[in-house]
Amino acid sequence: MVAISDERVVLFANRQAQERFSLCEGLVLEVDWEQTRLANWFVEELDLGEKTWYRLFLIRPGTSSVSKPASSYSFSEIHTNSPLYQNQLQTARIAAQSLSNTLLLGETGCGKEVLARAIHSSSARKDGPFIAVNIAALPRELIASELFGYTEGAFTGAKKGGQLGKFEAANGGTLFLDEIGEMTIELQVLLLRVLEERKVTRLGSHEEKPLDIRIIAATNRFIEEDVRNGLFRADLYYRLNVLQIRIPPLRERKEDIAPLADEFLSQLHTQYARGPTGICESALTILQQHTWPGNIRELRNIVERAFLHAFDDPWITPHHLPCEWQHEYGQQEASGEPLPLLRELERQTIQQAITQAPSISAAAKKLGIARSTLYRKMEELGIG
Repeated sequence: MVAISDERVVLFANRQAQERFSLCEGLVLEVDWEQTRLANWFVEELDLGEKTWYRLFLIRPGTSSVSKPASSYSFSEIHTNSPLYQNQLQTARIAAQSLSNTLLLGETGCGKEVLARAIHSSSARKDGPFIAVNIAALPRELIASELFGYTEGAFTGAKKGGQLGKFEAANGGTLFLDEIGEMTIELQVLLLRVLEERKVTRLGSHEEKPLDIRIIAATNRFIEEDVRNGLFRADLYYRLNVLQIRIPPLRERKEDIAPLADEFLSQLHTQYARGPTGICESALTILQQHTWPGNIRELRNIVERAFLHAFDDPWITPHHLPCEWQHEYGQQEASGEPLPLLRELERQTIQQAITQAPSISAAAKKLGIARSTLYRKMEELGIG
């Protein structure tokens, strides 16, 4: 686990990060520190839920499937049973074979960067770099220097020798601009000029450097509404929106919930070499009924949490899911909505525990309740 500031200063590194990667507090990291220091490791930036002045990274062993090099992503790894998403993937394949800029629209956590990497790795630029920039994660005063780079002495605190910008770093490949809707109008003007002239000028310099890049932009905002309200430049929108792909949220493609949950569970089992190998039907029913405001990212978080709670059990059951969800579905049952009865879910969970355990005492321990409570529940639910 590593926390770094917006200026790439290490604020915290746990013992493993210090010993394996020589990361210590106060160290100023290189621009491409992930590639130079963490070869054969996977780096996941954790979503902190709000704009902060630091970024948090989780470094996982190479056996993890959470994060992979851009070249290892492909359309064959994006599985969906949703006709809506399958239609959008056809447009994504067209984008991969073209040179045109592409705009990805979708809610937070729906997999925009995964799709952007698949487009890159299936394109003629697959051997070039894939550089991802989250505009919302950068302080506004640093966005220009991060994108365009700067020369030595360009401003107070500028690094000696200057710094390469993301545009130059992505030369010959793909630049992925995530959360493009968070960019200020002033920076939108600069971005538009770069896109039109295919040249970039570092801050503090007058030298224009030619660019050969492909832009994939993404946003979770209603970008057309922002254009109408004057929050996003129409000319930049048209420049980016040559090909548009809308990734449907997980609540609109619930047929993908069970396969995705099974895939995440398989990845976790491979990573830990033990743990549950399946999700029971009653737990899957609860997953199907959730609205998933965090989309695929939230689903993976829930599956990993349930996996760890059920680490010594063969199956993930409703007992391993967030307890507040049980209350939520109980409230929905009381309102008359056509959802599974909470009592039926409880009955299935208890019955499964009794079937798998060698004794009633073992079943109660597995469920985390007293044996007397289990007997009372069995009587209430009509379990013999």
